[in-house]
Amino acid sequence: MKHKRKPIKPMKYPQTHDASYRRTLLRLSNELKLSLKRNLAPIVPDMVAEVTSHLDHPEGKMIRYDAWQDDLRREFAKIAREMVTPTTKAIRDMLILGPKINNFNKEEWTKLVRSQYGVNPTSEDPKRFDHLMKVWAENNARLIKDIPHKTMDQIKNTTIETLQSGRNVEDMTDRIYDIMSERTDVTDSRARLIARDQVSKLNGAFTQQRQRDIGVESYIWRTVGDERVRDTHESVDGETFTWDKPPSETDDNHPGEDYQCRCWAEPILPEEVAFNASLLDEMEDA
Repeated sequence: MKHKRKPIKPMKYPQTHDASYRRTLLRLSNELKLSLKRNLAPIVPDMVAEVTSHLDHPEGKMIRYDAWQDDLRREFAKIAREMVTPTTKAIRDMLILGPKINNFNKEEWTKLVRSQYGVNPTSEDPKRFDHLMKVWAENNARLIKDIPHKTMDQIKNTTIETLQSGRNVEDMTDRIYDIMSERTDVTDSRARLIARDQVSKLNGAFTQQRQRDIGVESYIWRTVGDERVRDTHESVDGETFTWDKPPSETDDNHPGEDYQCRCWAEPILPEEVAFNASLLDEMEDA
């Protein structure tokens, strides 16, 4: 007689670790803001004054490569040096986070399996997810390094364009300060997006691997059911897919793989006989 299982409760999302990563990236962004305030903001009036004095030169309005550009390069080089330590710290904090997300996912998976079979999953090889976490860490290290570098490049290039635009003193000064504020606001927003996206991707990858490890071949796509769900993801909600063939409607992404995806894969679990056999195989292989 087939055992009737309880309805499967969704595995929780690692919200605490998402928030922790978000704080790490926002601290990095804040360090960049402080460095810009210390180094770039004070030289803006002098750069603008120098540029506008050239505009009044009787030989024409062409801006020459002179002292203001040297000043700008020097200050951005200083900012880049100041950002080395906070960037290194952010990467170190990220490296600690990967194993924590793994442990959270393992606990949620253990609860799900126990609720359905009355037993815990078999013990895992401690190195089972090392490669997955290594790839994730390398990708996130690149993303973290890109946060200050990309913002500095955008501010520097737009500042140069403004100084070469021929505007008046007040317009140039206001525009450069606005650039600093706008770009750092964008950086804050990007930090939040990176945290949500990367934690979701790693958590989804752990879920997929753990399901496959006990013989789960198919899953039911589940959304969180709110207004932020993508139309394409809502269209496949409740449908069944295999891990070997993700839905084309989601651009061949499984739950959690798409950008900032909050969906999850509800496993279609094997029957208890098959599950118990998989346990026995793993015990014999140990």
